[in-house]
Amino acid sequence: MIQKLKRISLLLLVGFLISAFFAVIWVKMPISVDVSEPDPAVVHANRLDKGVSYNSSYFEHDGRTLHYVEAGEGELVLFLHGFPSYWFSFIRQMDAFKDNYRVVAIDGLGAGKSDAPRDVEAYKLENMAAHLDALIDHLDGDKVHIVGHDWGSTFAFGFAQRYPDRVASVTGLSAPPQNVLLDLMQLDSSARQTSAYIERLKQANPLLIVAMGADKRVWTGAYEPLVKKGLLTGEEGDLFRKTTGKPKRIDAHINWYRANIPAFDAIKDSDFWPSRKARLTMPAQIIWGQDDRVFATDYAEATEKNADNIQMISLPGIGHWPHVESPEKVTRAIEKLISE
Repeated sequence: MIQKLKRISLLLLVGFLISAFFAVIWVKMPISVDVSEPDPAVVHANRLDKGVSYNSSYFEHDGRTLHYVEAGEGELVLFLHGFPSYWFSFIRQMDAFKDNYRVVAIDGLGAGKSDAPRDVEAYKLENMAAHLDALIDHLDGDKVHIVGHDWGSTFAFGFAQRYPDRVASVTGLSAPPQNVLLDLMQLDSSARQTSAYIERLKQANPLLIVAMGADKRVWTGAYEPLVKKGLLTGEEGDLFRKTTGKPKRIDAHINWYRANIPAFDAIKDSDFWPSRKARLTMPAQIIWGQDDRVFATDYAEATEKNADNIQMISLPGIGHWPHVESPEKVTRAIEKLISE
């Protein structure tokens, strides 16, 4: 009996070691992107809308490639998604604008069908902004209108601060500029409490994401409720579930936080991007839902103090996804700003 138990224990140990070996191999394998494979979200959007078609493209800069989706002609309106999401989160606004504007939505580095480098430095806002600036040149853009949500909002505001001559207007949804966010984290205890989840996110890794079921909670926490409320169709929800629920992609996307948000007590002047005192000088607006548990009104007030010409729009009964929960109001606000 003892010998049998020893054999069973040995087999279990060997099985564990083999599983651990392949798990390590899986983690270290680079995330591959098949550029020849159509984006299911593009296929879906074109099947439903028989008007101006969406096209999927790729743009390489400094050894890293971004996937982006575009449609229409005219002034360039650029959409930057948040975490955990991808370009398709702005499909309502793109549908509304593509008959009169050139709309472009990117998959941010690490997300969707864009490259997902393991080097955290690649996700520094300065590096991602240089890539975005090169993409605008590639698109023959002059001054562009930028719209961002969540991390995409932080990125959009920062890009507008860093490259003011490239930005005609900027709209941020549900997140402030990075320099405003860090300033509040450094000085305000309530902002630290609101942002405490960031430190927990930064400790993740692909194996832990799987073990904790975090990949499935992206669906149950973010997108399934939107489907249940009728704000996304079942097919749209399935697209989000399949695209945003990949553990290695989630881990890569978290690099946005690892690269740009230090621990609260470790924040120093050099962490502020593009600088601690950077301002928004072009027409701007910040939109947030009053039921948002991630966005605090202090963020909006602090952003207003760091802008020359900004509108503040809060939406009652709306949570963290204003462009999905109240697409018509958000679309009208964006169109009002970019047409002024």
